[in-house]
Amino acid sequence: MSPSAFLSLFAVLCMCGVQQCLCFPNGSVAYSCAHMIPGHPPYKPSNSNPPFTVSTSRATYRPGGVITVTLEVNNSSSSYFEGFLLQARSKDENALLWPVGKFTNINTTMFTALHCKDIKNSTVSQATGAKKKKVELTWEAPSNSNHGDIYFSATLVQDYRTFWVQLNSSSVRRDTSSATGVISSSVFLFISLLILIAFS
Repeated sequence: MSPSAFLSLFAVLCMCGVQQCLCFPNGSVAYSCAHMIPGHPPYKPSNSNPPFTVSTSRATYRPGGVITVTLEVNNSSSSYFEGFLLQARSKDENALLWPVGKFTNINTTMFTALHCKDIKNSTVSQATGAKKKKVELTWEAPSNSNHGDIYFSATLVQDYRTFWVQLNSSSVRRDTSSATGVISSSVFLFISLLILIAFS
C-alpha cells in the first residue's frame, strides 16, 4: 500500500472513531431505544456518581401539555457531555420500555429526532459532538394519554470511554384534576335534579 493510500485509510478510520464516540451509531439505534446503551465497545456504562442532572419544568402533566426537560452538568462539576439520548417513559411496569409522547420545536442543527418504537420524535439525541454544559428540550404529552405517571430517562456521553446510562428525572404525575372536576360537577347536577323531582 502506498503512503498516500495508507494516510487516506487512516483518516477514514479516525473519522469513523470520532463518529462512534460522539453519537449513537445508526446500526444500534433500535437497541439504544430500549436500553439506551451507546455502541462503544469494549467499554461499559460507568458506575460512578454522574456529574449530571435530568430535571423538568413541571411536576405534573396533562394530555397535550408541554414540559421543558433540562440536561445539565452539576454546578460543582467542571465536566461536560458530548452526546446524549433522551426519552419519556411510563412508570407502569408493563410499559415494556416504550417511549411516551414526543419532542417538539427541535433545533435540527443541534439535535436529532429519533422515531423509537415507530413513535415520531419520541426520542432525541445530539446532532454534533460539541461539548455541552446544558441542553433544554420541549416534550409534549399525548393528547389521549393513559400512561399515568412518567419520568424522563437519559444517557449522557462524556467521551468514548465514559458514559452514564438511564439517568432518570423525578416522577412527573399525570394531572387528573380536570377530569375529577367534570365528574364532581356531573354528580352535583344529578343530585340536584333528583331533589327537584322529589319536591315537585
